[in-house]
Amino acid sequence: MKIVVARLNKEPYHSLTAKDVKKIFALVPKEWKNQINQVVLGAELFSNSRFDRPVIHSSISARLNVLSRGLPKERMVKEVLRELALNGGVAESRFVNHVPKAELVKLDRTIGSYITRFFENEI
Repeated sequence: MKIVVARLNKEPYHSLTAKDVKKIFALVPKEWKNQINQVVLGAELFSNSRFDRPVIHSSISARLNVLSRGLPKERMVKEVLRELALNGGVAESRFVNHVPKAELVKLDRTIGSYITRFFENEI
């Protein structure tokens, strides 16, 4: 899997690094990451994007687009794990990748232990 990090000249910077992405991918089951060949930490600000979530998987390009600039690291780890779990079939998305609140609750229950394991050695 290839990780592409957009170079930034000014703040806000990415809250996730390539190392963080590798760590997340090492924690999750294989079926969650099967359809992903590339992860892109994009230069676009989430607030300027057309999506309702900062992490979106494109099945056409097999790419995970991550808009982490200016967002807290904790939130971004959660969002990446949500998208990976969604990709693994834990929940269902609707039209234009929208995920209903009931499905988000299901995703959050599933990813809780992965979030804990990610931050265990962060101190």
